[in-house]
Amino acid sequence: MQRTQIYLEPDLLSEIKRVATQLNVSASEYIRRVLRTDLQKKRHNNLKDFVSHMQPLESFSDIDADTYVNDLRSKSRILHG
Repeated sequence: MQRTQIYLEPDLLSEIKRVATQLNVSASEYIRRVLRTDLQKKRHNNLKDFVSHMQPLESFSDIDADTYVNDLRSKSRILHG
């Protein structure tokens, strides 16, 4: 772990200490948890945003995805022995 220094408003620091005490962890541990959770959420949102903006390849633009996948599945030797 690497030590760092941040400046917090007194009311924010009080709230952090209050919640950390309730959770029975240090203020530093609580801050790490909150930051980790927020960063994970942002990564997840970035992935969802990326996937939602994906466009099909031009060669697939006129093909219905469900029909295409069902057709592939109907020909699968793994699925149908």
